[in-house]
Amino acid sequence: MTRHHLTSGGAGSWLAAKVDMAKHPTDRHRFMFADTLYEDADCYRFLLEGLAHLLGRKIDVPAAVDFPDYRVSGDFDIATYAGNPEWRAFLANLRAEAASSLPELTWLVEGRDPWEVFRDRKFLGNSRIDPCSKILKREVLDAWREANADASTDVFCIGIGPHESHRYHRLAERMAAAGWRYEAPLIGTWQGELGPFGYLADAGIERPRLYRKGYIHNNCGGFCIKAGHAHYHNRFAVDPERYEYDAMMERKLAEFIGKPVTMLTDRQGDNVKKPLSLDAFGARLRANPQMSFDYEPGASGCGCMVDFANDNEPMEIAA
Repeated sequence: MTRHHLTSGGAGSWLAAKVDMAKHPTDRHRFMFADTLYEDADCYRFLLEGLAHLLGRKIDVPAAVDFPDYRVSGDFDIATYAGNPEWRAFLANLRAEAASSLPELTWLVEGRDPWEVFRDRKFLGNSRIDPCSKILKREVLDAWREANADASTDVFCIGIGPHESHRYHRLAERMAAAGWRYEAPLIGTWQGELGPFGYLADAGIERPRLYRKGYIHNNCGGFCIKAGHAHYHNRFAVDPERYEYDAMMERKLAEFIGKPVTMLTDRQGDNVKKPLSLDAFGARLRANPQMSFDYEPGASGCGCMVDFANDNEPMEIAA
């Protein structure tokens, strides 16, 4: 039996793998990571350090400060945007090193980051529709599974915990209908109820810095098209330079598409949903620094990786 652990770089998926490996010590354990090329530098550190610990292996892992900046400096045309080449080259070298030191890890890359997907589809994702996760994660993982896995012997494990069990049940039913077996090792366990951070401390592994900054998940560098006002309020406060970069990219994409597309919506005034750009939201926060939103930091992984609910929705806007 081969058990494939879908590792997102989140603390929950690390604990799920730890629990499952203890429960199934004689099975083959493999790990899969679908990289958006837009993760936080410390997410990559945590991914490699965490897997090395689970496998009982000592490897050299770069610290977050060793990574180049993921952002493209200066002005640029989003029509030809292809990420920061220094950042992409660093990640390519890191993947090659990981293939040697952690051969149990399958590190999947579609080749684009979320902004390239939005540009190519002429569609900015939102709280309902996520072309970034669909294309960069779900479709990449589906293609690998169909080409490399055996439904009669392979099990896929995800890091969803008890508080998100509804997501697991939807996924398990969908995959079972296609002949695949998916499990969530943390559901129904006391480890899942306790959460991962105590286990990370016991292992001497520093929790990813996005959690330390108050983000709910450790995916996509803290950027998320499904996030709401509370998330971006936190990003505005703890990562103002990243917030401004997000706002710039949103602005460039809207200009490229030729429509006032935004990730956030506004209901102020008449309670009718209206586009709310990150530029406008940032101006509102600066003008009203006392504003607050309900936002509870935690160990949750990003749910869009296993959310197929709107995959059949149209994602293109005519040029």
